[in-house]
Amino acid sequence: MPSLKKPDRRQLESWLNESNVDFTLCSDCNGLHISALQALEGVVDARLLQEQEGLLFSTGLEVRPMALLPLSADIHRMNIEHPNLKIFLDIVDDATPQLIIASYLAISAGLSREQFSIFVVMTLNSTRQLANECLQMDYLFPEADSSEAGPSHALH
Repeated sequence: MPSLKKPDRRQLESWLNESNVDFTLCSDCNGLHISALQALEGVVDARLLQEQEGLLFSTGLEVRPMALLPLSADIHRMNIEHPNLKIFLDIVDDATPQLIIASYLAISAGLSREQFSIFVVMTLNSTRQLANECLQMDYLFPEADSSEAGPSHALH
């Protein structure tokens, strides 16, 4: 059985290309911004970050302030229905509230392409499903209203 190696950024980029996942490189955060999620309505930022011991896949959704109370009540259900995700609110005084959707994969023992692909596909699918659900529940700013919502602040 071959030993697994901890992938570097170049390897992750190659695996994303092989998996047909479009991304852009970010010089501000050293993240790989996932185009398929960033194109979804309500998404502020979606990126894959390589940490020292693992991979962090995070997506921020712009939340309507009037939806904070019902969304807060619904977060527990969302976390139960999406066990591969960690879902929480990020509320900062001078910015629009965000719903953060995150997934983490430990890679210190090594990682195969297949494991990486499963992680990325599961996270993409769950995040898409959750973002669409939030949009249908009227928790997010729809694209048509984004100009009225005021300035949005990216995660970095």
